[in-house]
Amino acid sequence: MYRDPVTVEKQVGSRALVEGKELINFASNDYLGLSQNSEWQQTLRECFTTHAPSGTSSRLVTGHSKFTEDVERQFAEYFGYEDAMFLPSGYQANLSIIWGLCSPAETLFYDKRIHASMAQALPQTGSTLRGFAHSDLKQLDRKLAATDSDSPVVLTESLFSMDGDMLDTHAFEILRRKYNFFGIIDEAHSFGALGANGTGIAHGCTDIAVGTFGKALGMFGAFILMPKGFKEFFHNFSSPVIYSTAMPEAHAAAAAALLRKLPDMEPEREHLAHVSTLLRTELQSAGFTIQGDAHIVSIEISDEMKAATIAEKMREDGVLAFASRYPTVPMNKAVIRVSMTALHSTEDVHTFVNSIRGWYDRT
Repeated sequence: MYRDPVTVEKQVGSRALVEGKELINFASNDYLGLSQNSEWQQTLRECFTTHAPSGTSSRLVTGHSKFTEDVERQFAEYFGYEDAMFLPSGYQANLSIIWGLCSPAETLFYDKRIHASMAQALPQTGSTLRGFAHSDLKQLDRKLAATDSDSPVVLTESLFSMDGDMLDTHAFEILRRKYNFFGIIDEAHSFGALGANGTGIAHGCTDIAVGTFGKALGMFGAFILMPKGFKEFFHNFSSPVIYSTAMPEAHAAAAAALLRKLPDMEPEREHLAHVSTLLRTELQSAGFTIQGDAHIVSIEISDEMKAATIAEKMREDGVLAFASRYPTVPMNKAVIRVSMTALHSTEDVHTFVNSIRGWYDRT
């Protein structure tokens, strides 16, 4: 069953206008509602008015400026790393890391539910690949103990994009010390929304972290946080970096402005946590089996067609939800994936739960 993209005609707060109908949007990753913030929109306009809007060439030629370099350093410091690099997308960021660092010499251990941008990059590395069951760090422990590799690499996420569960960072760090592996963690769904001042949950237990500006951070593009010296390596050995136009100074100016704004968004983070907890509680009370530890909640439906039908019918109640089906999730493991934002109200939560409960029983 093919699905056409949802065309949003207008977005105002938690509402999206789709085919002329106003729907409560539970499919947006704008976790802090920052993209809807008029003050932030004005800041972005000013950044693109006063700074160059194009990188003009690759970083290795003339596309990388001192201004961007300085802002990347500020970004790294804010999130607790030694260096950073801005890129056009999170997909490119993960390709850049894996293709740049991994070779046939490495053994890669990866959570079997890592993002597609990581999973699809793995075969081309030529590395020895060792998957482990989703979030099963005990299995990872056993597999690391059995390997003869002296340079293991472990890939995972901090907040999983589909299941919504969080990595046990304490247990992960214990394994990292025990086996001295190189950690790569995708924090795309946690940066901005989780941790002190929005700095995520994996700092201190990984070597490299991947983030995106296109979710809680209210703009576009992505970034890699890394140890000192790795950026030069990516510049020279990672083809997605070598052959891509650099990000413009206007984007770096916006990133610098973001660092000034994020510490002041604790009220939005608190409200996001509140409505997310409320949703999980109400869904469980209604008898649903759910996954999710934070603002991403997956509601188990199982049947592919039923999930698609429920999501479609919920629009009649003014609710926009996303049915995640194979191949995004395993066959017969379809879910309704919900993204909560700081723009949602408690009434929005009640509306969602009443709608899915009603259509689940009738479908």
